[in-house]
Amino acid sequence: MAKINLPEEGLEKEAFKMLPAKEKEEYISNLLIRILELNPDGVTISQIREYTGLTYSTIWHHLEILSCVSLARKISRGFLDVYYPNGKNSIIKEYLNAKDHARYILSTEENIDGKFVCIHEKRQNRLGNYKVCKGIGIPVELIEDILLDLSKIKKSASRER
Repeated sequence: MAKINLPEEGLEKEAFKMLPAKEKEEYISNLLIRILELNPDGVTISQIREYTGLTYSTIWHHLEILSCVSLARKISRGFLDVYYPNGKNSIIKEYLNAKDHARYILSTEENIDGKFVCIHEKRQNRLGNYKVCKGIGIPVELIEDILLDLSKIKKSASRER
């Protein structure tokens, strides 16, 4: 199996076991993001499992979440899923929803698939850190059409009030 790059820093097995469940979850997500960043040509779950000792299901679970919230990319090649880091990300603006204390981050991203506009929702976790819980990456070429449709939705919602 091809060797992958791993972060130098990391918790020892015993220290990891001592973490509360929510801290383990955050640690694993951050570790996987770092592994993806160190392996821009992509990695598989099997590769990560071989070098980290984490279980296949744990790695799969966290990579799927990262992919679904647009913090990583997954490309399926037959029965093989390869995970990639997101490209260069530039934050445009951060919005705060005072009602529910959510933060919305508007950014642009570029990777081998093209240019994207990303929107991520961050919420405070039990540790007090803001963590991405939702996200989407929209190809730049679709933005103008989406803005027109959003404007129509807004006008329609205003008339209903």
